[in-house]
Amino acid sequence: MKNLKAAAVAALVIANILTGCSVLGTRSVSQNDEEWNHLKLWYNKPAQKWTDALPVGNGRLGAMVYGTVETERLQLNEDTVWAGQPVERDRVGAYKHLPEARRLIFEGKYAEAQKIMQREFMGPRLIRSYQTLGDLRLRFGDKMQVTDYRRQLDLDTATVTVKYQLGDATFTREVFSSPVDQCIVVRLSCDKPAQITFDASLWRPEDYAVETVAPDRIVMKGQATMEGEHKGVNFEARLKIIPEGGKLTATDEGLRLENADAATILIAAATNYRGDDPQAVCEGQLATAGRKRYPELQRAHLAEHRRLFRRVALNLGETTAMDKPTDERLQAVKGGTDDPALCALYFQFGRYLLMSSSRPGCMPANLQGIWNEHIKAPWNCDYHININVQMNYWPAEICNLAECHEPFFDLTDNLRPRGRKTAKDVYNCRGFVAHHTTDAWFWTSPIGNVGYGMWTSGAAWCCQ
Repeated sequence: MKNLKAAAVAALVIANILTGCSVLGTRSVSQNDEEWNHLKLWYNKPAQKWTDALPVGNGRLGAMVYGTVETERLQLNEDTVWAGQPVERDRVGAYKHLPEARRLIFEGKYAEAQKIMQREFMGPRLIRSYQTLGDLRLRFGDKMQVTDYRRQLDLDTATVTVKYQLGDATFTREVFSSPVDQCIVVRLSCDKPAQITFDASLWRPEDYAVETVAPDRIVMKGQATMEGEHKGVNFEARLKIIPEGGKLTATDEGLRLENADAATILIAAATNYRGDDPQAVCEGQLATAGRKRYPELQRAHLAEHRRLFRRVALNLGETTAMDKPTDERLQAVKGGTDDPALCALYFQFGRYLLMSSSRPGCMPANLQGIWNEHIKAPWNCDYHININVQMNYWPAEICNLAECHEPFFDLTDNLRPRGRKTAKDVYNCRGFVAHHTTDAWFWTSPIGNVGYGMWTSGAAWCCQ
């Protein structure tokens, strides 16, 4: 996987042009596990950069898994970690300058008309962004010489697995984001007893504090800001380790588990975006998930994921390339090799990404779904409603993921109150209007450069 965003776009395009898929309601789709076992993106080396990591998500809570042997990194996201607050950017009374701008246009004086529109209609850029929640770091050791390394994302189980051999022991890591228990679940195991030893810590680039609040628990909390200002939501992440054997202790940096047979790590996260108490939400989620053993957490996750994922099957035939790592298959296709099974895999990858970044009650999928490692993201990871968000949702209905479409409808509905005000104050019109982009605060004003920002069709396109 060269680039997550490029892969997502390719998958979404394939989802719209391929018609040979079995859809629930047309004919039944097999639920035989063996027929879904080939839907894996896999690699024989760890991720070297963020775009090579593998994504998991439950619509709200996501992670990018690197699979590094010595120090595992899970880059974490919660879909409401936004800097900034609702602010007014409408240029009230701007409509009074429309007659002059129109006159200049009809006279062929386009540059002069554009200057008027820029000066009188366009608001200043907003300084805020969707932000990373932070990282979970698991440190296992230094310069570990391993063999038989494999890192994979199983689309049918929505689970990232990392497996390798160290000496005569086989180590396995499993990561998924449960839509049932609303936690990221990390399972560490080995086929030999007392082999699981690691240090766990939480980290963020800025605006955070970490505290070990119990022998099995770490808390990271803070407030999202931009440039030390533009304060946004308060956030909190809580980590709980459930060991099977071994010794669990608190350290200056977090928690240390030594000589366990296995361990389950639960990560909960929340913000006050909707007025909730992040601490209470996280504690409730950890309490509920913590009462379950790992197999029970896994079964609930699989059942809910497959309820949506297994509605659509696509088979374009099998090739010997299916036995090769995904990055090698991509390189071969670039060189002219025919690999229709890779197209089918990417089709399902597109469905997987939408399921993982957009579920009922969550924020809609932004420019990067829910996955972002930055404090200041490219284009703020906002909602460009002049094409990008619509592209995210093109596969929703035709790929039998209607429930995943709901957050987009919520976005459109939430644009209406401010959009009515913008229509009246800026254009002296009825109805509601939105322009080329918006964010978690649902602003609707024209901002930026008139060349792209003076586009009044955003609301209409959302409603079509």
